[in-house]
Amino acid sequence: MLGCTNVGSSEQVTHYINAAGEVWQYRSGNFIYGGVYSNSLVTVGNANFQSADWPGFNFNWLFGEPYWSLGLYKVTNSKQPSKYFYLDARDSFFGSATSQDFYIYFDHTDGEYKKHRPTQPFIQINNGDVIRIWDIFGWDPTTNGLQNYWSNVLVLVNDGNNHPRLIWGPYPNKDFVVSYYKIYKKKGLQNFALYTTTTNAEYIDLQETLLVGPPVANETTAKYKVTAVGYLTETLNETSASNVVEARVAGDPSQKIGHNHNTSIKEFTLDQNYPNPFNPATVISYSVAENSFISLKVYDVLGNEITELVNEVKEPGNYSISFNASALPSGIYFYTVIANGYTLTKKMLLAK
Repeated sequence: MLGCTNVGSSEQVTHYINAAGEVWQYRSGNFIYGGVYSNSLVTVGNANFQSADWPGFNFNWLFGEPYWSLGLYKVTNSKQPSKYFYLDARDSFFGSATSQDFYIYFDHTDGEYKKHRPTQPFIQINNGDVIRIWDIFGWDPTTNGLQNYWSNVLVLVNDGNNHPRLIWGPYPNKDFVVSYYKIYKKKGLQNFALYTTTTNAEYIDLQETLLVGPPVANETTAKYKVTAVGYLTETLNETSASNVVEARVAGDPSQKIGHNHNTSIKEFTLDQNYPNPFNPATVISYSVAENSFISLKVYDVLGNEITELVNEVKEPGNYSISFNASALPSGIYFYTVIANGYTLTKKMLLAK
């Protein structure tokens, strides 16, 4: 199943698989949670294209090691670790499980993976591509045999440029004709709201930057879930939501926009947001006269808290912060800043 080209004749290359999300294994007639989430194998020298005897992974309920299970796996290698692709094997119809079903090799000179089925030409795999088992074979996937598949279908990974990349699979009802998918998003303290739609089974959120490592100032959490929209009869229906995935992302920065040391800030002020009306983003500015714990929140007309933009100690100065309402409906909103027991509130209009 796996091989290398343009390496030394006795050179060893390790190939790694790491599951992104849940995996399933066959047990007592059912595909249930659990199995092999990561594994590796070693190839020696260059792939022999005249032989069918390639090393590969076996399902963990069949044959011998090295094993894998039904899941979405990231495939990498020790020769060029930055080169990778995702292999989606979440299909409970896995064939006869006898000879190799397909072949993938890594060309060290070109720095790319390539795939093929027996008797067919090799096809380039772009870095980061999702290769789905059912597409290799040209059939529709069978997923209704996987335990709680739709409740575990959504996976969040790094797109390679520190943006959240959502990957899911088809809705597990072959009688349901999917027209498109809805992606719902919740950032920080906001409620889930429709973020975008797509006809693909993946999406990259370029508006967010993933964070790794220790906590940083102004970080927050972005959460996502997906529904399918389509036809079971003649009526357009929306399915139940998938599982929720989340990631640490950078929040809107609270920026100190000026401080004249010759003229001290004498009072606590809150400016009118600009622009106003706005769509979808606006800037809120305020001044702090002394070291203060600042809380800046946004509310809807019913008094429900939408989000908290600032929640930290500020030194004297002028500050501004951006508020993005792309996930909110048009209407009147209020923003309130509290400092050392003083409260200021202003009104703003979101006009989409």
